[in-house]
Amino acid sequence: MGWIQSLLSVFQDKREMLDLSDFNDDVAWTVAWTPLVGGGTNFCTHRARRTKSLTSSSLSFKTTFSAYLFSAAFLAVGPVWLISAIGQVATGGVDGGAFLMSLLFPLLFMAIGAFLIWRMRSKECCFDQFSSQFIQGTTVHNLKDVHAIQLIREYVRGNKNSYYSYELNLVCRDGSRLNVTDHGSLAAIREDAQLLGTYLNRPVWDVIDFRIPDGLSGGDGKFGALRTNLLRS
Repeated sequence: MGWIQSLLSVFQDKREMLDLSDFNDDVAWTVAWTPLVGGGTNFCTHRARRTKSLTSSSLSFKTTFSAYLFSAAFLAVGPVWLISAIGQVATGGVDGGAFLMSLLFPLLFMAIGAFLIWRMRSKECCFDQFSSQFIQGTTVHNLKDVHAIQLIREYVRGNKNSYYSYELNLVCRDGSRLNVTDHGSLAAIREDAQLLGTYLNRPVWDVIDFRIPDGLSGGDGKFGALRTNLLRS
């Protein structure tokens, strides 16, 4: 049975257990450490970009070229499929009824591509120290409420492949969280988190390399009991 245990150990999470007391911050005990948004992508969708002028300085998260390219692939399938269907009708390969049915597929791909672009553009955001605002879409938050920046990971299981997606969240003083971006590039999201932390002068709580204890979700009685047990140990 030893060889079975050795085989299973390959799949065990060997990361160090997260100890929130290392943060030396009471807010860390009130915030959730589970993923804030479900799913994610296996490529980089947004990158931070800082803009400076004589009177102000801002930091924005913008959609990447690779994200636009991924969405454009769906948009391109629609016209290609449509041209092919028209060619088949012209040569008598399909009748009019079958042609009308075939229109559903290119329209579907084009709708998916348009939705992906809309979704990624809606996640773009801007941090402005001059106005002390965090703006994402039509939502505006006060930067004074931001206490820290949280980095966590999520294992996403797909039909054909599985991958890790990484979240960059804002931790507010009341323990609530706001998601900034969520994608699959570890190096990029860590670099952007440090850039944002420097811009806002806030700490970065990076727990990607740590195991999250069971029940560490925040805001309930089990969480409080866990904190007590960890502090006593």
